[in-house]
Amino acid sequence: LSIAISEFAPTSKLVAKKKVWTSYGLKKVAEKEWPRKFYKRCTRHNVFLHWERGKPEPPTPCGDTLPIDKYVIPRFGFVTDRDRPKEPTSRTPRVFTTRPYFAGSLGPDPGTIAYSLNSPLITLTKATPGLMAVLCEGRRGEGFYICGGCGAGFRKRQKTHKTPYGQDCRGTLEQVSLGHEFETDVLQLQFHPKFNGDIESVWFAYSLAYALVEGAAEVLEVPSNDLSATVAHGEQYPVPPIIIYDNVPGGAGLVARLEKGDDLKKCLETAQKRVGGNCGCDENTSCYGCLRSYRNQFAHQYLQRGQVKHYLEALLSKW
Repeated sequence: LSIAISEFAPTSKLVAKKKVWTSYGLKKVAEKEWPRKFYKRCTRHNVFLHWERGKPEPPTPCGDTLPIDKYVIPRFGFVTDRDRPKEPTSRTPRVFTTRPYFAGSLGPDPGTIAYSLNSPLITLTKATPGLMAVLCEGRRGEGFYICGGCGAGFRKRQKTHKTPYGQDCRGTLEQVSLGHEFETDVLQLQFHPKFNGDIESVWFAYSLAYALVEGAAEVLEVPSNDLSATVAHGEQYPVPPIIIYDNVPGGAGLVARLEKGDDLKKCLETAQKRVGGNCGCDENTSCYGCLRSYRNQFAHQYLQRGQVKHYLEALLSKW
């Protein structure tokens, strides 16, 4: 479902059985509703908060006034339109992207491990069951207009519409994002040394996070798709906390192995080699050979491998 909320989102086109199909909306099941959540996020301070309908709105830690949005979890799947599918003439474009958020720890208060010499270099918060939320917010964060009656979905508000079966529908369109939630093992890494550069701290943290994912995957000898990362809110340190998590529901115990000092150091060394320049792109950008992947399309224009390279070199020299 983490992949489906972007690839099967309303108006998306995809090829199956040598035909091009167009997603028309969310599947409805009689006498059942999609789970709905309210949420708000601050892109400047990387804050994400969500809550259920009927619960009080949580305070914003950064103090900014944020708009309140909604997301639905399309757990019943998606439906196509009634038009006959056509023969593909080219590769269908990927229109929508997703972005993961750390929604909080579900276990007891976690312990910490500090790796340091004279002063802390990295503080790890041990892996505990955590809740991850993945959102697809449409183009430019405008969301989708979903009919609560028939499930039809559109990118713009429609005066009239038809059900996926071609009948007239009088249901109300609601502007929402598409979401998915799952529990997994998480590990928080708090880097203490400052970084020198003109990149925003949030995007530097994302650049560092995706280098660590690639490094950890190589050290743990697993596909990089089995791991993922995001960045949490934190103003007390120069680098916001990085969340690395098992990219499978329930967790697989992968990130817990990074709690060992030897494995963590190998992860940092492998990440440093990853951004060392063998990929051939400029230091002020990134490519699919170093930091970019299909999963982090939302951050492609901000990722810079050079900042991470110099930061890890300085950090490892103090290890």
